[in-house]
Amino acid sequence: MTNIDSPDQLQAYEQASIATTTTTPYFLYGELIKSKQTFLLVYTTFFAYLISAWSTGFDLNVFLWLNVGVFFAISGSTLLNMYIDRDIDALMERTRDRPLPMGKISPGTVLRHGLLFTFTGLLAIAIFVDYLTLTVVFLGAFFDVVVYSLLLKRRTRYSIIFGGIAGGLPALAGSTAASASITSAGLLMGLFVLCWIPLHILTLALLPKNLEGYQKAQIPMWPVIRSKTQTIQVITLSAILSTVLIALTGIVLNIRLLPLLPLFAFCIYMIWLSVLNLRKPTQVRTFRIFKLASMLMAFAFFWLLLGVIVSPY
Repeated sequence: MTNIDSPDQLQAYEQASIATTTTTPYFLYGELIKSKQTFLLVYTTFFAYLISAWSTGFDLNVFLWLNVGVFFAISGSTLLNMYIDRDIDALMERTRDRPLPMGKISPGTVLRHGLLFTFTGLLAIAIFVDYLTLTVVFLGAFFDVVVYSLLLKRRTRYSIIFGGIAGGLPALAGSTAASASITSAGLLMGLFVLCWIPLHILTLALLPKNLEGYQKAQIPMWPVIRSKTQTIQVITLSAILSTVLIALTGIVLNIRLLPLLPLFAFCIYMIWLSVLNLRKPTQVRTFRIFKLASMLMAFAFFWLLLGVIVSPY
């Protein structure tokens, strides 16, 4: 394994990899598109469409092409993020083994495929879904690549908010494709993801090895330039806002209280765990919040769908 400890070493390694790489190792794309993150965001599109289509009507053709388009658009954006962040990824222990810093694939290949994937996803939505949904997905890619990665990630701790906007727009796209309009339920689902992002990202950033990596790469993440206590306060606020937004989404969708109780119980547990961690922070508890955050995202959208199915219009 080749270790790269500076941007200069990264540049030299990239030049060597360009000279030796003649074929694209497609098996690497699972890592390059951050498959777990990508599928979680597509998951929100998938369920947001089904939740909204329960009252507006289900169109299989739109549903399939929407998810294909969103998958390619998110994958393309992630490839472009990998291209942009390859220098700082080489400095962080958590990311230094990714294909680009390791020289397993050339930057030019990742850049070309990132643009191709993004364009393919947007084109599929333009042709087979509608232009309003296209606008939502395009804005997601724009916020992710341009606003978050290029403009703000290396400059301000508030970059996660704009990254959160990009993360919330796939859910809004799912609702928009089903309703052919921007609905309050769709906006609330998107806002839920936006407010959930700090719960996920900042707990990950607080883990010691990750925090050291951000410090080494000089990325102004919240725990790097602010105190641990303030970071945990933001995490706790994120848990509270996520719960409020889930409750409001259920009300707007006319879901009965009883079907929502398990979801509310999960949310309240997350709040309790976050408050407990604020009072007596531990690495074990922080990691548990991080793991449960992903489960909360998946559970919330699934349970909202179940709620609309068992509740009257």
